[in-house]
Amino acid sequence: MALFGICAGAGLGPSATGFTFMKIGVGSRPVAMGQAFTAVADDANALFYNPAGLALECPIDISLTACQLLKGVSYFTGGLTIPFAKRFGAGLAGGFLNAVDTRRDELGQELGSFSINDLIAGPGLAVRLSRGLAVGGAGKFVFNRIDSFSAWAVSFDAGVIYQPVKYVKLGASLLHLGTPRRFINYWEYQPINLRAGAAFKFPFQNNYLLLSADAATYPDYGPTIGAGAELKLDLKQLGAAQNDRLFVRGGYQSGGHLGAWSGFSFGIGYERVLGPGLQLAVDAVYFSYGILGDAERVTVGLKFVPAGSIR
Repeated sequence: MALFGICAGAGLGPSATGFTFMKIGVGSRPVAMGQAFTAVADDANALFYNPAGLALECPIDISLTACQLLKGVSYFTGGLTIPFAKRFGAGLAGGFLNAVDTRRDELGQELGSFSINDLIAGPGLAVRLSRGLAVGGAGKFVFNRIDSFSAWAVSFDAGVIYQPVKYVKLGASLLHLGTPRRFINYWEYQPINLRAGAAFKFPFQNNYLLLSADAATYPDYGPTIGAGAELKLDLKQLGAAQNDRLFVRGGYQSGGHLGAWSGFSFGIGYERVLGPGLQLAVDAVYFSYGILGDAERVTVGLKFVPAGSIR
């Protein structure tokens, strides 16, 4: 299937656990940073990488990402995060994948096409236990349909983030821990993902350079390493009339062996200031699957960042 090709192109190999689409990177910003987002987790993407981030630097954030993967495969994801009561953060996230594959007979002759759909959605909640320590969890309902066959399951995520000093964060998360599902005559198990990472922010004037690194593992292939960088530039300081921001991102995720640029990602973001603390954000990323082709993601989001934030 085309979806198996995506995971192979990302260095994940064919799925031995099922729930293949849950291995696909979510969000333009994390993918641009090599998916090294476990310790960063400061926007709506935290619901897919580390729910503990909801209770630290995460603002009020609503975003929608449209992703065109390989031919005939599209993936839409979105999230909403809301901090409250100073120590808590809550959110809601979802995703919908649509793919078209070719139906063949036992001789390999084409008999038309059929659709593949995956749906995932659920809430998250986090609490800050102390000034620099937060824990969080999320639950998701997972539904899959291939042609006329369907199956469902429930998935759970948990995470922790520790910020020993202002510009350093350490994080760990356990994702996709949940029930198996019976699809036709076969049982499939969720791709449990254990992640750990670190992030370092270097502010200068009203800008910053963010560096991050992650190590991740699934039960059906060896560990992968991700590394990423994000540079924020205040355009007004560069002579622009508006106090908008430009973000330049790059990253790499190991495990891809299907071409010279496989595993590399490059992204750009633009934030338009609509009012005090209110920002409209547009992010885009280019990711190479090597000989399998390329993929693009575009994210549109609306954020409210309290005064005094360094974002």
